[in-house]
Amino acid sequence: MEKLISNFIDIFNTHFDLSYMLIVNVLTYMIIKGIDDINGDKPVGTWTKRFITVLSCFIVGVGYKTSGYDNDIILINSAIIAPVAWSWIFKPILKKIGIDYKKLH
Repeated sequence: MEKLISNFIDIFNTHFDLSYMLIVNVLTYMIIKGIDDINGDKPVGTWTKRFITVLSCFIVGVGYKTSGYDNDIILINSAIIAPVAWSWIFKPILKKIGIDYKKLH
């Protein structure tokens, strides 16, 4: 079992960039939180959140490329899995500790 987990971690590290995914999710959260604060009681729409996520992926990707990062496939893989990591990992953790867009004031 230990070898299986080790193999999974190795494969994950060679196909995804965890720091990219974390930066995209933090940037997306900050932008959505800012829009949410401006909107007041009106919720931010799902399509707006999706657009902001794609925009964040693009902005962070451009930052990576201009800094000399040359593995496009890893950036594309990470951009695809970043929203999944948010939905399945980061968002449930933040909800558990009581942090959400509307609750953080």
